This record gives sequence, C-alpha cells and structure tokens, in this order.
Amino acid sequence: MASLVSSQGINNIHLAVNNHFDTFKRSIVVHKAPMKKIISSIVSPQLIGYQENSIEEQIEYIAQNETFEAIIAYTDPFNVDIVDQIKIRTSSPIVSIKVKKETRDYILNDKTEKITFDNKSFKLISNDIIKSYQGLLYYLFYLEEFN
Repeated sequence: MASLVSSQGINNIHLAVNNHFDTFKRSIVVHKAPMKKIISSIVSPQLIGYQENSIEEQIEYIAQNETFEAIIAYTDPFNVDIVDQIKIRTSSPIVSIKVKKETRDYILNDKTEKITFDNKSFKLISNDIIKSYQGLLYYLFYLEEFN
C-alpha cells in the first residue's frame, strides 16, 4: 500500500522528533527496590554461659538507581483527558515523562520505587503509553508526586 509520506519525509519526521527530545530532555533518576544485599558475618567473643562464639550477621542493602533523560511535563490533575486515559483520581500534581525504549525497559523491569527530578519524588500511576511518530517510538508515563 502506498504511503502518503515519502521515506525522506519519514526520515525528516524522525530527525525532528529526536531533535525535539534532545533539545528539551532533562535528567531523571529511576530508583529500584534495593535487591542487592551484602551479608557479612562477624564473630564476637564467647559470651558467658555459651560454649561457642557468637556470630552476628550484618545485612546491607545497596540502592539501585540509574540516571536517564526524559521530557518532563507538569499537567493539571483535573485534566479530564488524562484522568480518563490513566483511570485514576488524584488531587496531587500529575507529571508526564516521555522516554526512550532503554528507559522504559528499566522502569518496567523489576519494581520501580520512585522517580526523582526537580528535588521531588514521584511514583508511577500509569503503564507505559506508546507514542509513535511514523514508526519512531517513545513511551509516556504518568507520575504523581509524593513526600
């Protein structure tokens, strides 16, 4: 089937969308649930009344996070279109982030605890929403601020 947009036109659209992303992108930090643990055993001297040395286990959780780029847009929480799209009611500010596939995959892999930017913390309130620009894919997530 013939396309209304030539392959050169599609390339120009891809270039324009990528330039837009590169121009307005900002850094976000995606925090995952701490999954890595370091367990160390410490042998303490023998306690009175016990015939063996005491062994203490110390568990240290290592935070997992990565920094990515996203286009961030603060929106009105009472915007009917957004509320209908993500099927949530909230009085907190709603923020959308548009990200590339690598960021989307990191957000969806395992449990994302929070996403931080602008010295604020946000939680995910939507699944990924695919935004296609003549085959060039970006992904949109909606977030809600929490303290």
